Amino acid sequence: MKYGIFLPTASNGYVPSTVVPDSDPTFADQLALTRQAEEFGLDFVLAMAKFRGPGGDTYYWEAALEALTTAAGLLSATERIQVIGSVGILSIHPAMAARMASTCDSIGPGRFGLNIVSGWNPLEYSQMGLWPGDEYFSYRYEYAREYVEVLRELWDTGRSNYHGKHFALDDCHALPTPKNPIPVVCAGGSATGRAFAAACGDVNFTSIVGAADAAADLRDRATAQGRRVEANVLLTAVIADTDAEAWDRIRWFNQHTDHKALDGKKASAARDTVSQGGTALRQKNTVAAIDEATVFAGSAETVARKLQEFTASGLVEGISLQFDDFADGLTRFGRDVLPMLR
Repeated sequence: MKYGIFLPTASNGYVPSTVVPDSDPTFADQLALTRQAEEFGLDFVLAMAKFRGPGGDTYYWEAALEALTTAAGLLSATERIQVIGSVGILSIHPAMAARMASTCDSIGPGRFGLNIVSGWNPLEYSQMGLWPGDEYFSYRYEYAREYVEVLRELWDTGRSNYHGKHFALDDCHALPTPKNPIPVVCAGGSATGRAFAAACGDVNFTSIVGAADAAADLRDRATAQGRRVEANVLLTAVIADTDAEAWDRIRWFNQHTDHKALDGKKASAARDTVSQGGTALRQKNTVAAIDEATVFAGSAETVARKLQEFTASGLVEGISLQFDDFADGLTRFGRDVLPMLR
């Protein structure tokens, strides 16, 4: 089982609550967390692509580090841990992304992975004049498929004359090619998203909700194409000295939920009338800062037991963690929980 963390590369982490102090993300903080994760023996960290917050009463996601340059810096200052950078595919041409990824592989040989973000939030891209219109929701995975095909061709040969519906390259050069395979990570909880991941990805991030069925579906779709794609589940962990203390913290956050921020997410997600699941559906259904139905909360012993029970099926091959408080949460996970899991 692989364990890693979604780094808090955007302001206020992953808890939209008015009791979370406003704070700009810094590279120094991300490096400290990554080095700590490496020291504990975690397998990977991920820097997400985020361009704008959803609005609201807090500073939630209003500031964010750029993901690929963050990944490059982290790779240069670590030795073992895998670093996954993210690319919003509407924001960077695949030929440029291919070159950037190859550079990251040169910085940290064999340790870089690329997360493909197809884009569910129109507000992030329309502010830059990059949103193609809401019809994009109906073809975004077709666009993403072509994007990955360009990436792989350039990584394999350093040259491309790719001509598709969305990209046309004319003797495009991207040299040198990476010396190591670059895993492609795809987030997608809908059936369409899993079909894309099964065909184009190496790892699929999905929600903990319905994770077993999603992982089985992903496995079947990939197997039918002669491929193997890892299922990786994203979850929030709240770890305290006791179960009661952990749940008291969750209720405190939720009593002070930034509902305007959630409403902003829902408004963007509501523009997607095509997707039947995945990110858009989760955003529409989110009602609190921390989802009490899906969080793994409690003492180190309780969280370890829940993780052991959850991973017992063998369908899931990776766990991506977010914490309410990253400095404390990562320390507790690495020091107290991980030894019980391994």
